[in-house]
Amino acid sequence: MLRTKILISSIGLPSQSIGSWVVRIQKFQENLNYFDYILSPTSKEDQSLLFCRKNDLKIWQKLYPKNTKTNLRAEQYLFALKKIAEKGNPMQVLVMDDRSLLDSVVLFKPQLPKGSEICFSYHGHSLALPNWVMDNTDKVFFLTIAGYKKSLEINYQFTPQTFIVGNGVVGDQFFPLSKQEKGIQRESLGYSPDDRILVWMANSRPVKGFHLFKKIAVKLLEKYPDLKIISIGHETDPTIHHQNWKQAGRLAHKDLPGYLQIGDIYFFTSLWQEGFGLSLAEAVKSGNWVLSSALGGIPEVLQGCRKAVFVEEPNIVNSWIQGFESLLEKKQADTFPDQEYFNWLKTWHEYSDWEQRYFKALID
Repeated sequence: MLRTKILISSIGLPSQSIGSWVVRIQKFQENLNYFDYILSPTSKEDQSLLFCRKNDLKIWQKLYPKNTKTNLRAEQYLFALKKIAEKGNPMQVLVMDDRSLLDSVVLFKPQLPKGSEICFSYHGHSLALPNWVMDNTDKVFFLTIAGYKKSLEINYQFTPQTFIVGNGVVGDQFFPLSKQEKGIQRESLGYSPDDRILVWMANSRPVKGFHLFKKIAVKLLEKYPDLKIISIGHETDPTIHHQNWKQAGRLAHKDLPGYLQIGDIYFFTSLWQEGFGLSLAEAVKSGNWVLSSALGGIPEVLQGCRKAVFVEEPNIVNSWIQGFESLLEKKQADTFPDQEYFNWLKTWHEYSDWEQRYFKALID
């Protein structure tokens, strides 16, 4: 009997989010049409895209037992699952990176048709699960081997079947430009072909280190007055006034390559145990050298990358200044042929490789 395949997301699909798993999962669905139903707070509801969102709890509901609160929050998702389950086909339910939704689906599992399975696609670094969730989750997909091993370390037991699916950069536009092409692209965005451009991209959350980057940038601009900075993805910061600093704001995914391709150096100031760091891979594939913290899965993501320098003490501003200077020295001494490196980049964290791994994990 064929399985009914369902994806559950707390983020509305389709979505225009940048630097997120939604871009690749949407392409996965477009290419393979794998999921029969997608349950999310969608803005384009149809027969397969079903609108479901998590409920906000009333004040008195917050006093209910934990499992009751969990189910109340996921009430719309559970109602949709129940309707689909009534058809009697075994179900494969994939929960996308939301622990509270995973808990709800696990609690609902006894009501799923016989032969159903629950999968969890996890996008963080280490995953801590209570035994009752773990024992009823059939598969967990990790982004890195390091994340999987850390999860083994922090859990007394870890029972789900596990797959290391990695990540993949979506879009053929993430590639390095030739020197001439780069100069033309820079001029189109208001820069000189000979400018030295530093790019930073993330949101304003403290874990992404923007508060720290602002202090780093001040010191760098003092020492290197011709340096140009572009920051992408965060809300406009009124405290930034330097003429060499452009705040590009939130860009559509299709517009990201144009900015990343004109960069020389990409700063990745992540201050948490990063699951993968997709923007990091996009920046490298666009031809940037990278200065990055070494937290979570980042070293594994950058494995084999010749143009990367790690900052081992990422909360210390001077460590970034020293790392920047080390990167400049390494960049100046680099004699590796550009074309060989560009050829290597073509297959590095390619979307098609990720799609094959993800599909195999689902059907295995």
